Amino acid sequence: MRNFIKVVADFTKQKVDIIGYSLGSPIVRKAILGGNCVDDENVDLGGPLTDSVETYISVAGANKASYLCAIPITNACSSVNGLYCLSSFLQDINSEDRYEGSHIYSIYGINDDKVGYRNIPCLTKNSQIDNSDQEFFNATGNHDMILSGTIDLQMNLLNAH
Repeated sequence: MRNFIKVVADFTKQKVDIIGYSLGSPIVRKAILGGNCVDDENVDLGGPLTDSVETYISVAGANKASYLCAIPITNACSSVNGLYCLSSFLQDINSEDRYEGSHIYSIYGINDDKVGYRNIPCLTKNSQIDNSDQEFFNATGNHDMILSGTIDLQMNLLNAH
Protein backbone atom coordinates (compact mmCIF):
# COMPACT_ATOMS: atom_id res chain seq x y z
CA MET A 1 0.00 0.00 0.00
CA ARG A 2 2.78 2.43 0.86
CA ASN A 3 4.55 1.78 -2.41
CA PHE A 4 1.31 2.16 -4.35
CA ILE A 5 0.60 5.54 -2.72
CA LYS A 6 4.15 6.70 -3.46
CA VAL A 7 4.11 5.50 -7.07
CA VAL A 8 0.77 7.14 -7.87
CA ALA A 9 1.77 10.42 -6.22
CA ASP A 10 5.14 10.42 -8.02
CA PHE A 11 3.62 9.49 -11.39
CA THR A 12 0.83 12.07 -11.25
CA LYS A 13 2.97 14.67 -9.48
CA GLN A 14 -0.08 15.33 -7.28
CA LYS A 15 -1.41 14.36 -3.92
CA VAL A 16 -3.62 11.27 -4.05
CA ASP A 17 -7.16 10.69 -2.84
CA ILE A 18 -7.81 7.46 -0.94
CA ILE A 19 -11.00 5.67 0.06
CA GLY A 20 -10.42 2.94 2.66
CA TYR A 21 -13.25 0.46 3.15
CA SER A 22 -13.75 -1.93 6.05
CA LEU A 23 -10.47 -3.60 7.10
CA GLY A 24 -8.76 -1.68 4.30
CA SER A 25 -9.20 1.54 6.24
CA PRO A 26 -6.93 0.73 9.21
CA ILE A 27 -4.45 -1.02 6.90
CA VAL A 28 -4.13 2.06 4.67
CA ARG A 29 -3.98 4.32 7.71
CA LYS A 30 -0.94 2.33 8.92
CA ALA A 31 0.58 2.56 5.44
CA ILE A 32 0.19 6.36 5.57
CA LEU A 33 1.41 6.61 9.19
CA GLY A 34 4.50 4.48 8.67
CA GLY A 35 6.79 3.76 11.61
CA ASN A 36 7.59 0.40 13.12
CA CYS A 37 5.41 -2.62 12.53
CA VAL A 38 3.61 -3.59 15.72
CA ASP A 39 4.30 -7.31 15.29
CA ASP A 40 7.99 -6.86 14.42
CA GLU A 41 9.55 -3.66 15.72
CA ASN A 42 12.65 -4.36 13.64
CA VAL A 43 10.65 -3.54 10.51
CA ASP A 44 10.47 0.21 9.94
CA LEU A 45 8.05 1.28 7.21
CA GLY A 46 9.51 4.77 7.02
CA GLY A 47 8.08 8.19 7.75
CA PRO A 48 4.49 9.32 7.29
CA LEU A 49 3.10 9.81 3.79
CA THR A 50 0.76 12.58 4.94
CA ASP A 51 2.14 15.08 2.42
CA SER A 52 1.22 12.71 -0.41
CA VAL A 53 -2.48 12.43 0.48
CA GLU A 54 -5.05 15.12 -0.31
CA THR A 55 -8.28 13.45 0.85
CA TYR A 56 -8.72 10.31 2.94
CA ILE A 57 -12.21 8.82 3.28
CA SER A 58 -12.90 5.88 5.56
CA VAL A 59 -16.10 4.01 4.71
CA ALA A 60 -17.35 1.55 7.36
CA GLY A 61 -13.74 1.27 8.49
CA ALA A 62 -12.63 -0.82 11.45
CA ASN A 63 -10.55 2.11 12.67
CA LYS A 64 -10.99 1.52 16.39
CA ALA A 65 -12.30 -2.07 16.47
CA SER A 66 -14.75 -4.59 15.12
CA TYR A 67 -17.62 -5.52 17.38
CA LEU A 68 -16.87 -9.13 16.44
CA CYS A 69 -13.62 -8.75 18.39
CA ALA A 70 -14.89 -8.11 21.92
CA ILE A 71 -12.40 -10.76 23.09
CA PRO A 72 -8.96 -11.15 21.46
CA ILE A 73 -9.19 -14.89 20.72
CA THR A 74 -8.84 -15.27 16.94
CA ASN A 75 -6.17 -14.10 14.51
CA ALA A 76 -8.42 -11.33 13.17
CA CYS A 77 -9.00 -10.23 16.77
CA SER A 78 -5.38 -10.52 17.92
CA SER A 79 -4.25 -8.25 20.74
CA VAL A 80 -1.13 -7.51 18.69
CA ASN A 81 -2.23 -6.83 15.11
CA GLY A 82 -5.96 -7.53 15.07
CA LEU A 83 -9.23 -5.61 15.31
CA TYR A 84 -9.55 -5.95 19.08
CA CYS A 85 -9.97 -2.41 20.39
CA LEU A 86 -6.91 -2.64 22.64
CA SER A 87 -4.63 -4.27 20.06
CA SER A 88 -1.19 -2.79 19.56
CA PHE A 89 -2.05 -2.19 15.89
CA LEU A 90 -5.19 -0.14 16.56
CA GLN A 91 -3.53 1.71 19.44
CA ASP A 92 -0.68 2.61 17.08
CA ILE A 93 -2.82 3.98 14.24
CA ASN A 94 -4.96 5.96 16.68
CA SER A 95 -2.05 7.42 18.66
CA GLU A 96 -1.29 10.24 16.22
CA ASP A 97 -3.55 13.15 15.23
CA ARG A 98 -4.41 13.98 11.61
CA TYR A 99 -1.81 12.11 9.62
CA GLU A 100 -4.13 10.56 7.03
CA GLY A 101 -4.12 13.54 4.67
CA SER A 102 -5.09 17.19 4.21
CA HIS A 103 -8.80 16.33 4.42
CA ILE A 104 -10.10 13.41 6.50
CA TYR A 105 -13.63 12.00 6.57
CA SER A 106 -15.31 8.95 8.07
CA ILE A 107 -18.61 7.47 6.93
CA TYR A 108 -20.39 4.84 9.00
CA GLY A 109 -23.75 3.77 10.39
CA ILE A 110 -25.40 2.12 13.37
CA ASN A 111 -26.54 -0.98 11.43
CA ASP A 112 -23.08 -2.10 10.29
CA ASP A 113 -23.18 -5.89 10.74
CA LYS A 114 -19.44 -6.52 10.37
CA VAL A 115 -17.59 -3.62 11.99
CA GLY A 116 -20.49 -2.60 14.21
CA TYR A 117 -21.14 0.81 15.69
CA ARG A 118 -19.64 0.57 19.19
CA ASN A 119 -17.42 -2.01 20.83
CA ILE A 120 -16.95 -3.56 24.22
CA PRO A 121 -14.76 -3.11 26.30
CA CYS A 122 -13.53 0.20 24.87
CA LEU A 123 -16.92 1.85 24.27
CA THR A 124 -15.70 3.85 21.29
CA LYS A 125 -17.28 4.26 17.88
CA ASN A 126 -15.61 1.56 15.78
CA SER A 127 -15.37 3.53 12.52
CA GLN A 128 -14.53 6.92 13.94
CA ILE A 129 -11.27 8.71 13.13
CA ASP A 130 -10.43 11.23 15.83
CA ASN A 131 -9.92 14.81 14.64
CA SER A 132 -11.34 14.14 11.19
CA ASP A 133 -12.78 17.08 9.29
CA GLN A 134 -16.23 15.56 9.31
CA GLU A 135 -18.03 12.38 10.33
CA PHE A 136 -21.09 10.98 8.62
CA PHE A 137 -22.40 8.53 11.20
CA ASN A 138 -25.91 8.14 9.83
CA ALA A 139 -25.23 5.96 6.77
CA THR A 140 -28.08 3.51 6.31
CA GLY A 141 -27.96 -0.21 5.74
CA ASN A 142 -25.59 -2.99 6.67
CA HIS A 143 -21.82 -3.02 6.13
CA ASP A 144 -22.01 -3.65 2.38
CA MET A 145 -24.82 -1.15 1.83
CA ILE A 146 -22.88 1.61 3.57
CA LEU A 147 -20.27 1.41 0.80
CA SER A 148 -22.69 1.38 -2.12
CA GLY A 149 -25.23 3.69 -0.50
CA THR A 150 -22.77 6.54 0.03
CA ILE A 151 -21.16 6.71 -3.41
CA ASP A 152 -22.58 10.19 -4.10
CA LEU A 153 -21.32 11.44 -0.74
CA GLN A 154 -17.88 9.94 -1.37
CA MET A 155 -17.68 11.63 -4.78
CA ASN A 156 -18.84 14.97 -3.34
CA LEU A 157 -16.15 14.81 -0.66
CA LEU A 158 -13.46 13.98 -3.23
CA ASN A 159 -14.60 16.75 -5.56
CA ALA A 160 -14.73 19.35 -2.78
CA HIS A 161 -10.94 19.71 -2.82
